[in-house]
Amino acid sequence: MLEAIRKRLTLLFSISFFLVLLVILIGVYVTNAQLLNQMELNQLKSVSNRDLFERIEHGEDRLIRNPVYFQLLDASGQERYASLPDDISRKALRTIRDSGEETADLKVDDHHFLVYQRDTDEGKVLLLKDVSATADTLQRLIAVLASIAVFATLVLTLIGYWLAGRAVVPVQQAFDRQRRFTSDASHELRTPLTIVYSGAELLESEPLSAEGRTILEDIKAETAGMQHLVADLLLLAREGQPSPKQGLDLSNLVQKTIERFQHAYPNRVIETSITPNLQMKGDAYQLNRLLTVFLENALVYSDDTIHVSLDQVATERQLMIRDHGIGIPTAQQTKIFERFYRGDHSRHGTGTGLGLSIAQSIVEQHGGRISVDSTPGEGTRFIIHFPTL
Repeated sequence: MLEAIRKRLTLLFSISFFLVLLVILIGVYVTNAQLLNQMELNQLKSVSNRDLFERIEHGEDRLIRNPVYFQLLDASGQERYASLPDDISRKALRTIRDSGEETADLKVDDHHFLVYQRDTDEGKVLLLKDVSATADTLQRLIAVLASIAVFATLVLTLIGYWLAGRAVVPVQQAFDRQRRFTSDASHELRTPLTIVYSGAELLESEPLSAEGRTILEDIKAETAGMQHLVADLLLLAREGQPSPKQGLDLSNLVQKTIERFQHAYPNRVIETSITPNLQMKGDAYQLNRLLTVFLENALVYSDDTIHVSLDQVATERQLMIRDHGIGIPTAQQTKIFERFYRGDHSRHGTGTGLGLSIAQSIVEQHGGRISVDSTPGEGTRFIIHFPTL
């Protein structure tokens, strides 16, 4: 259980860190992209100055590190001068001019051009600069930032897993102390309860008044209930500890458990459909307790026939227990596996609220899961899914 908490903490930490890192890296990329684009644009704006433009017009562009292309239009829109790459069409430039945007991006084959236009007294000036190198730089920057994000997330995930392990140490210690206390208390209570129950059975052979015999029956019933509770607490105290598992015939175990249950409650009808010779690796005692929990619940909450089936379905074995009882409201179906949760049990029985919690613990120790399908007033169906090992 604590290992699952550790993994969830690590996952939460990793996701949170990754999201924060992603925001930071996006900010770094956007900032650098804007800075580089602004530098290119500032160069074009400086070139658009008439004095420097005249130098370019006459081929005197040695002061500019990268070639700057231009198109000069008169007031009527006719081209006066132009120095453009051969692969740039006038139509594309006309579209940019008609858009009215001060700057635009133009891609021609593998080249990226930044276009800047402004109006002058003599007409409109369009300046183009090949910014492919800047675009490549930004592409490499994306790759570098992505690599940083992946590497940093992996490193921080390992660190987070270690820190989460340190964080759950006090919880583990408290959990171990609680489990030892529960286990020790359960062991200590079993002997006196056995003595009380045995003494009550001996007193049954003594002459007692009707009231005394009633009190004796109450003592036996309450003592039996306490013994049952102590056994459940002892089983819960061992939760999370590996139990000895060996190969067993699940079909035979289910059949034998139902037969013992049928002998104990001869007036109840249990219909079975059990596929024979289904093998699995598990703890026979725990699996017997698992089925007993669901059969006891079915007896308490239903007076009609109980259905039990065991089948091989795809890659799992499915054990189904269905009754026609009071059902479970949808809002309670996610809570019934919590310890000591009883819902409406107080009106229908004297359960402690530990049965389904124990059942879920047993199923999880065997690598399975439990699904619930219930309709109030119609009945409940529990399906235990055991993986095929």
